[in-house]
Amino acid sequence: MPAIPNKRTPSAVETAVSLGVLAVLATVLAWMFQAQRRFNPAVTVAAAAAESAAKAAGAPVASPPELFASWPVGLGAMSVAESFTPATLSDKIDGKAELYLSAGFVAMRCQRVALVANPAAWMEAFVFDMGTPASAFSVHSSQKRPGATEVELGDYAYRAGNVLCVVHGRYYVEIVAADDRVPTMEAATGLARVFVATTAVEQHADVSRDQALFPPEGQLAGSVTLLSTDVFGCEQLTDVFVARYREGDGEVTLFVACRASPAEAGRQAAALRSFFVKDCGGRELSPPAAPAGAAIIDSGGTFDGVFASGPILAGVHQAPSGEAAERWLVRLQAKLPPAQP
Repeated sequence: MPAIPNKRTPSAVETAVSLGVLAVLATVLAWMFQAQRRFNPAVTVAAAAAESAAKAAGAPVASPPELFASWPVGLGAMSVAESFTPATLSDKIDGKAELYLSAGFVAMRCQRVALVANPAAWMEAFVFDMGTPASAFSVHSSQKRPGATEVELGDYAYRAGNVLCVVHGRYYVEIVAADDRVPTMEAATGLARVFVATTAVEQHADVSRDQALFPPEGQLAGSVTLLSTDVFGCEQLTDVFVARYREGDGEVTLFVACRASPAEAGRQAAALRSFFVKDCGGRELSPPAAPAGAAIIDSGGTFDGVFASGPILAGVHQAPSGEAAERWLVRLQAKLPPAQP
């Protein structure tokens, strides 16, 4: 249907109202234009502050040390310290929290700092309260990086690339730097030294007695580790020291654990033996020539051995053959103190 043309002429009143509306709109637009040219002083101050902050982004700020009693000369805080509990630890280190929690984690504090002369050279310091020196050594040794270099600092310390890890009593300190250049890592080491010097501990970590139970021949340097829970996948086995050894073109693991009594060591040896056979589907081989009472289990391509010597649980894990497992059991028994009758 064709459109019907609208030939109606607006009345004088309608024309006057339309002109009035246009005048009001013009007045509002003029006011907005003037307002944009005259910023509120509070907005001006906020904008200036934001611009200043942007220019100084990443620079150390003068603030209370919080995490440490004092900063080494040349370092300054980049952020306030943060604190985490067992319930919130995964918020900070998601994916690794279970390692600390299973070892007895109590609390963690962390803070970022930087070189005042070079704000790009920053680092984040993590201080884990693990409750006991043994627990601190456990997490320290369990996540030791390949190619780590031992450092004379605290009870135990090593550096791996841009990371410095230190045990000081019940504390495990990890400092992760933005780079591994000499000035940055020297600053990280200085920061760790300040923590050690200013933090009192009731007892220091010392695993030398346990380390001495392992034969030194063939041991891979820095491989002694304390496993806190679920050792070799066995829920009943906790707090066991392990050390890795070169075996031909591969490796083999020896383990020792001091228990409260010979009876307890014997019970745990029997439990581990049962775990390898019943839970892991292993097959126990004929009794080895030595040590007396030892068991060797074929775990489907690798071989495990376990025995008790007085209050010490000991054995071999993932040997390449039954003969190799027996040979390492004999070496390990020879290093252990004689069992009392």
